[in-house]
Amino acid sequence: MNRRKLQLLILVAALPLQIVGCDTQIAAQPDKSPEVQNTKSVQSKDTEAFKGRDYIFRESSTTLLTEANLSNIDSRILELARNEIFARHGLVFERADLNTFFAGKRWYKADKKYKGSLTEIESQNIKRIQKYEKLISANKLERQWDVDYHFLGYPKKDSTGLQNANVDMNGDGAVDHIHMTLSKHFEVDDEWILMVNDATAKISLSNNSIPHFKIVDANIQDPYFELALEDTNESAQNSTYYYYYNGKRLISMGTLDGFTGNAQAMDGQGTAVSPRQAYDFQCWFYLEDFKLDSNHLWKAAPADFYPMEPPTPWVAKVRFPIYKTSGKQNILKWVEPGETVYFLGGDTKKYGKIKMADGTIGWIQLENHKLSGTDSDINDCFDGRLLYG
Repeated sequence: MNRRKLQLLILVAALPLQIVGCDTQIAAQPDKSPEVQNTKSVQSKDTEAFKGRDYIFRESSTTLLTEANLSNIDSRILELARNEIFARHGLVFERADLNTFFAGKRWYKADKKYKGSLTEIESQNIKRIQKYEKLISANKLERQWDVDYHFLGYPKKDSTGLQNANVDMNGDGAVDHIHMTLSKHFEVDDEWILMVNDATAKISLSNNSIPHFKIVDANIQDPYFELALEDTNESAQNSTYYYYYNGKRLISMGTLDGFTGNAQAMDGQGTAVSPRQAYDFQCWFYLEDFKLDSNHLWKAAPADFYPMEPPTPWVAKVRFPIYKTSGKQNILKWVEPGETVYFLGGDTKKYGKIKMADGTIGWIQLENHKLSGTDSDINDCFDGRLLYG
């Protein structure tokens, strides 16, 4: 086993799972926050046309929020919940996305004279929300490998997520009780029962994970919050299981590769970015978009090309051609044994893009695992390919 592969396998075996984040300023909007993206349109305030939820926390101006309300909530929802307290007073936000979001609420009335004064309960709730924002901010996803930027993990184990929560999950104004409990214990995986009120779903989670759910908002314009359960299996592969509650049933939305139950992976507009693993020219991770469909399920939105970041340096062991365009064998140049080329990415199926040392960029292709233009299996064509997984 070469040194590169050994290092990567050691890193994989040591990967953790968790979440923890934001400073304790009481300002209504921070100078810079990536957690909420600009919304495209303002929801009509007409009762019949309104399709979003009225409130994150309906009583946050009159009742103290608890750990059960806040501990499992993702940063995007927390930020909106914090600003919701100011919005009740009519604050006109400096950030366009917050202004657009709250302008779509039936109860919001802009008051340019409001300067940010709060009641004692509101001030305490702001501080409680900020506590959890700070925990999440301190444990955002980060790169795990310097040879593959698309493999992400958390720096620390999650010590905040509970197995119980009280949150309105479907936007009907009633607080729902969310709970998960261990049903069966096995050698590698455990069976858990996920519950929202009386609705249940069985889910298998590996023993090396810290079992809890995250409450996320895939689309801030619809009434639903989603439940995300991030898991790492015995092969150190990460995945996230999704469910939503329609008021009667818990419905599986599908499973995405990687840790995606966070505002880093979701844009709040119905799209999540999943780090998926390809096994074609080498073992590498690429980022694929998934979008909510009309049934509120995740559906892949494939691209024609996925970049490899950073490009992987390969040393050619055989002579092979690179082509001018993808899918056509019009030879641009030949690469000789001993030359270094850089793998720039591909379509994860059969076409890849490489760059030569002189700057020439072209395409290579696989046919039955053989590098096109040669009689050699791809495994015999280069030194330096990534071989983890």
